Amino acid sequence: MNALRRYAPILFTAGSVIWLESLITVEWTYPYCLDQADGPAYAAQGFPLPYWMWNGVASLEYEFMPHVYVLNAVILFLLFYPVIRRIWGAGFDGRRERLRGLVGAAGALMLLGNAALICVLVASGFFRPTVSLELGEYYRYSDFRPVRIGFYRSNSPACTPSRFWFPNGWQHR
Repeated sequence: MNALRRYAPILFTAGSVIWLESLITVEWTYPYCLDQADGPAYAAQGFPLPYWMWNGVASLEYEFMPHVYVLNAVILFLLFYPVIRRIWGAGFDGRRERLRGLVGAAGALMLLGNAALICVLVASGFFRPTVSLELGEYYRYSDFRPVRIGFYRSNSPACTPSRFWFPNGWQHR
């Protein structure tokens, strides 16, 4: 319990950003979405960087880049930790050690729960680990541009075309 109290702000920040990232996502578009010549296009998802995309083969299979998922968590942690630490310093003094331990335990449970969920999704085949979301001549990872933000389930797997990002559309490579 002493470790939970000592590392409570770190655990709480890490657990919070992992669940925030799981609930809120950004839809990413690419040039092929404007001219789907060889079949449908699917949106990439992830916040702050895209790390998963419906593969279009089976209804419950998504390409998943675990290294970008971890990078997203690190980026969000580095952005939120100073804020949480500042609030933490103002809100907890020596008399609230028990509450501090409970908050640390909550953060640890959020982290473990999310790790278990990711493991289940990978083991069940829902997430298929991959090195990149790119598809050769159709799109590259560097082509992805954000088009909207929303809750995890509210974003459709269909790709949203964007003339703003790609005024010339898709050109076969």
